[in-house]
Amino acid sequence: MRNSEITERLRLNIASAVIRTHTAYRLKLLQVFMQAGIDITPDMYFVLKYLWAGGDGSKQQELANKTGKDKASLTKLLDNLEKRELVQRTTDERDKRSKRIWLTLPGKRLKEKVYPLALSVVELAEQGVAHIDLQQAQSILEMVYNNIKR
Repeated sequence: MRNSEITERLRLNIASAVIRTHTAYRLKLLQVFMQAGIDITPDMYFVLKYLWAGGDGSKQQELANKTGKDKASLTKLLDNLEKRELVQRTTDERDKRSKRIWLTLPGKRLKEKVYPLALSVVELAEQGVAHIDLQQAQSILEMVYNNIKR
């Protein structure tokens, strides 16, 4: 393969489109949250979203695995969520080395404000894109992800 072909393949790499899209999505989420006076970052939202979806009481390591965050990043996120009184960490009864993460009442209530805002960003992103195209894109990205994770 010639240098020009390599350059072209790297330029058209799906990863760059995914990264650009992910970055734009995170920035739009942050903008929408700030405009609504909600003091959370997109990363905090992704952690809360997992807890809201049935993960309340999860072990910290499980939460790290499910959200794709390393231990240090998740610890900092949880510190900030605790400062905002949205979550609480407790020691696991069965394994004193582990922490469990619980939503506080304000953390549970925040879902009602945040979900419609997050949905508005998803709807904006999907505007003008056919449902079948979204399904196909999702399927392709899952295949790419699985190839990388092998």
